[in-house]
Amino acid sequence: MAAIKAVEFTLQGDPTRAKATVEEALVARKFTVAWSDEWSGVAERGSKTKNLLLGAAAQYFKVGVRVMSADTGHAIVRLDRESTGWMGGAIGAARTTKNLEGLRDDLGRTFDAAGVLVGVNQL
Repeated sequence: MAAIKAVEFTLQGDPTRAKATVEEALVARKFTVAWSDEWSGVAERGSKTKNLLLGAAAQYFKVGVRVMSADTGHAIVRLDRESTGWMGGAIGAARTTKNLEGLRDDLGRTFDAAGVLVGVNQL
């Protein structure tokens, strides 16, 4: 099975609310979110330097975040895998895949519990 490269969440409501919701959810999971413009940015957790020096013992995880408006009146939040984990070797790469899968599942449950999840698409 190939590693997932991106996850899209279709949410009820407008993109402004979806942006705030995904940022809150990521920060609660110890990510630092930096917006490069109004609708896109990156979320990082861990230290890239420590990961380089210590390998799999010090994990670093980075995802791109985009918020878009769908034709259906829904918002789409897309998380793109931006770190491969290979600085931590094969173990680090496997952990990065598991981290994205875990983040997909965790955010899906969070959005579902909030009553805003319409669907999840794995790319």
